[in-house]
Amino acid sequence: MKKLVMLFVLSLATSFAFSQNSASISEGQLKSGKSNGVYEFGVPESITSEKVDAVKGYYKDYFSVDFNESTDKLKLTLLKNEEMNIKVMNRMLVALDLRTVSVNGQEMTFQDVMDKYLK
Repeated sequence: MKKLVMLFVLSLATSFAFSQNSASISEGQLKSGKSNGVYEFGVPESITSEKVDAVKGYYKDYFSVDFNESTDKLKLTLLKNEEMNIKVMNRMLVALDLRTVSVNGQEMTFQDVMDKYLK
């Protein structure tokens, strides 16, 4: 019995240790972003200016990055409103360990967001 309890506790701890962070954006923001090339994501408090600054330089050919740490808003402004630049947004989010996107409260992969809202 002790082994079962210990196994349960370890599996529970492991699941919390590997939980994924999620960015959030509304359906309306996705639609306006599709037309004007500006996407503003809400990000968890664990995302800091230092983390954003460490990765944003890799994407300067695709979009500009503005991060407001006090509001936890990550604003990506595409240099060209093209599909490739939108796909590179996913790489930026993954670099920040944001593996899913919450759209109006529904957790989705970035590919699902692309297929449903951005094509």
